[in-house]
Amino acid sequence: MKKRYYLENLHCPDCATKIERTLSKVNNVKKVKLNFSLGVLDVESDGDVDVEGIVSSIEKDIRLVEHDGRKYSELFPIILASTLFVLSFVFNFWYLFILSYLLVGYDVLIKAVKNLRKGFVLDENFLMSIATIGAIFLKQYEEAATVMLLYKFGEFLQEMAVNRSRRSVRLLIEAMPKKTWLVQGSQLQQVDPQDLEVGQVILVKPGEKVPVDGVIVEGNGYLDTSPITGESTPRYITEWENVPAGVIVKETPMKVKVLKRYEDSSMTNILRLVESASERKAKTERFITTFARYYTPAVVSFSALIAFVIPLLTRQSISQWINRGLILLVISCPCALVLAVPLAYFAAIGKLSKKGILVKGATFLDVLANVKNVVFDKTGTLTHGDFEISKINGVNGFSQDEVLMYSAHAEANSNHPVAVSITKAYRQIDHSIVKDFHEVNGLGVKCSVNGKMVHVGNDKLLHFEKIPHPHTVCDLDKNSAVHVAIDKEYAGNIHLNERLKRTSVDAVKLLQKKDIDVYILTGDSSEKTSIISEKLHGVNYYAQLLAQDKLRILEEKIMKTGKTAFVGDGINDTPALARADVGIAMNGFGNDAVIEIADVVVMSGEPIKVVESIEIAKLTKKIVLENIIFAIATKLFFITLAATGNATMWQGVFADTGVALLCTVNSMRILFSRKRWANSHL
Repeated sequence: MKKRYYLENLHCPDCATKIERTLSKVNNVKKVKLNFSLGVLDVESDGDVDVEGIVSSIEKDIRLVEHDGRKYSELFPIILASTLFVLSFVFNFWYLFILSYLLVGYDVLIKAVKNLRKGFVLDENFLMSIATIGAIFLKQYEEAATVMLLYKFGEFLQEMAVNRSRRSVRLLIEAMPKKTWLVQGSQLQQVDPQDLEVGQVILVKPGEKVPVDGVIVEGNGYLDTSPITGESTPRYITEWENVPAGVIVKETPMKVKVLKRYEDSSMTNILRLVESASERKAKTERFITTFARYYTPAVVSFSALIAFVIPLLTRQSISQWINRGLILLVISCPCALVLAVPLAYFAAIGKLSKKGILVKGATFLDVLANVKNVVFDKTGTLTHGDFEISKINGVNGFSQDEVLMYSAHAEANSNHPVAVSITKAYRQIDHSIVKDFHEVNGLGVKCSVNGKMVHVGNDKLLHFEKIPHPHTVCDLDKNSAVHVAIDKEYAGNIHLNERLKRTSVDAVKLLQKKDIDVYILTGDSSEKTSIISEKLHGVNYYAQLLAQDKLRILEEKIMKTGKTAFVGDGINDTPALARADVGIAMNGFGNDAVIEIADVVVMSGEPIKVVESIEIAKLTKKIVLENIIFAIATKLFFITLAATGNATMWQGVFADTGVALLCTVNSMRILFSRKRWANSHL
């Protein structure tokens, strides 16, 4: 039996560890996974488990809820305690300090006692309690109250920051429709999307989200794809086009035939990827976890040495040294590092997911931040994979219109990208006049159109069919020309240009500005790739490659020069995607195998998203380093001050809660960051 719980008010990584550790020891529990970044708890058991009771026994403020939310009730005792604190200074009543202390600190003291019974000695509640109680015994009432007030207020702000970062991803999870309209004859029935079966037809009304992957069987109009691609421009869709789960129908209702069950749909896969991403920790995160494991006991031991051993050896006042030791206890909590570093990575994953870029783990952010080479596949990655007609030539008395009409009808039954492009350009296909269609593999097509034998294809088709033609047209193949013959007479040719994606030029230009080398590896011809390379400012390319050739060039010629990202969209790209330091799949609604193998998935398929992912990864790396250096340097500085008797208790709180809060706020910069490049291309 598997159950999922959402934990409200979980803002301490140490608390998450305790919950996970305690639940894993309970009878009947087979597996426990607590995703702190999302506040999600998954429990697999053989029977009923009182999860709520166990969680409450560890941290009474943590509640199991259906949705995440902020808790403002803790703000009232903080405000009241602050008022009493000010009054105690005005009237010089020491007992008001104690009352202020108890108002905000009672739950900390209770948690400390409970955790002590369970063996959780070196947690922040225990350390804060010992330090402040010691201050009270030394009659430093104002310091004890100040410490607890600052600690609780900092904790409250920290909780708000953590919840803010979670919501960026949780909104994505909770935004999926809970009900949909199932078409049953002339009737509509409202059902749970999870109950839909492949082949059923649903009605999606304007303003509603498509709940599962499907194909439009009735209706056409605009879709808002921003929930999954991050692109604000609506996409026009017509009948028999595929539609992914998660997009919003804009103006006209559409009937959609279900192609995949809810649990297999693209949006469900997106959510699964985002949820699991925070579990794949970067090297920096793993280092911080290990560091904190040894750091806290070391500082606590040093505090005991300062408080009790040194005064015995030097025969100085024990109260003076105990005070120093208590300040060290406050400083010793590693929250700033344990919270702020993973929070920075999760904020980046959340930020990218809102832009339609799915990163499967924090470790890949580190790689993206250090990328020296970006290698693109061409067709479907930098280009759309289809073509646009640039020129039509009619010869031997045939007009341009005749050449287009005959070639479009001949190509109407072919799925080749060139054929599709020519057919789209004519738009008035009469299938009844097309007879005896044959596709000549690698050469073109031939058929009867309105009683005339028509051949459409490359120069090799003309030679194969022994159709007379000028020798000069042989060179036209280099420019993606299609030749047309009618009744074995050469009628003319159609020139096609492969269409670059909207942001391909800008993406390459921006990568080169960042001193990143850009390459193209493609199975297409050298002539066609050369044209695309010129449009992209002379990018280095390798053409006419099989899948194994791409892999060989990647390993032998590119990856040796530095961290390498490979960007592709097809099955032939999977070996290179798997081998590169980071594999980036373009178009999250494409091949499932490619998405599974890749480390990063770009849902919109636009190359500029590669630049965005690198930019945010670099910012994340910068912020993580800032947090680590600031937290460690500040703590070492105040540890030195405390040991030499030059630090006060409230300064110790700043070194703990204050630093944690500042590092958390610094991490939140990722969520509010803006593009630092020109946005004219967007």
